[in-house]
Amino acid sequence: MKEFYKDNSIVIYNEDNLNVLQNIPDESVNLIYCDILYNTGKVFEDYNDNLGNPYQALAWYRRRIAHMHKVLCANGSIFLHCNWRLDSYIRILMDEIFGAECFRNRIYRKHSNERGFYKNFDSQIDTILYYVKDPNNFIFNEIIEDRKHIVPLYENGFLEGRSETRYTKDGTAIDLKAQHKHWLIFPKDFEALIQKNELRLVNGLPYRVSNIKPLGNLWCDSDMLDAYSRTAIADAYDTPKPEAILNNIISICSNEGDTVADFFLGGGTTAVVTKKLNRKGIFCDISQKACTVTVQKLKAL
Repeated sequence: MKEFYKDNSIVIYNEDNLNVLQNIPDESVNLIYCDILYNTGKVFEDYNDNLGNPYQALAWYRRRIAHMHKVLCANGSIFLHCNWRLDSYIRILMDEIFGAECFRNRIYRKHSNERGFYKNFDSQIDTILYYVKDPNNFIFNEIIEDRKHIVPLYENGFLEGRSETRYTKDGTAIDLKAQHKHWLIFPKDFEALIQKNELRLVNGLPYRVSNIKPLGNLWCDSDMLDAYSRTAIADAYDTPKPEAILNNIISICSNEGDTVADFFLGGGTTAVVTKKLNRKGIFCDISQKACTVTVQKLKAL
């Protein structure tokens, strides 16, 4: 493969992503984020967003996602950004390749306010599917803030293997099964909370009290919105993803010095945030325009 651009931490390829994926060593990438083709059926100046019907699209994605699984590190995470056209189909394909137990969440990102659709409900959200390589071993850096939060460590309903009795440091038994509830955390996490003195019992039920900020899967703050509107003139691409999305994903699910990859580079936001957060990056796009735009943004940092 010929490098389109390279510096001391970033490499960009102007190639079909399947070719790039086939040439990356196994388990060499810590985090993958891709704003994938949505299969709108449109043909643009520099790329084709028509993969056929959903089943033809899945056939196109299957080899690529299988290679993403291979190149992802044992404790790595992957985020695939899509929308209503393919998100349910991609979820099933991801369950097949990564395993349903490796699904962590579906993140909903509000991309715009109401724009007015003719005889339809306006589409205002994208979907980001979040999976890990190993559900028992993955990076998740919690966000710390000044104020304390209290978060329940249980949910209602008995769940086999998740309702066992656990004991506090002073030997107090927490019997969730007797209360027909189950644990939300693994035993090793429970022990860590005891060591950090973050475990609290309220009416016999376990809570975490800490400075960790609870995070939701509905990302609708103003910095998550697309800057582009249909009445504006686009800068290179209509909908480059806001940096806030990648700031969340990269800072939480990787560490400094880790390698981040994006195989659908587009407007280059992933590369820019990767550079700002002191990670290394492997990026590619079949469009020379996407690669050129990204290099311009990197050089402007």
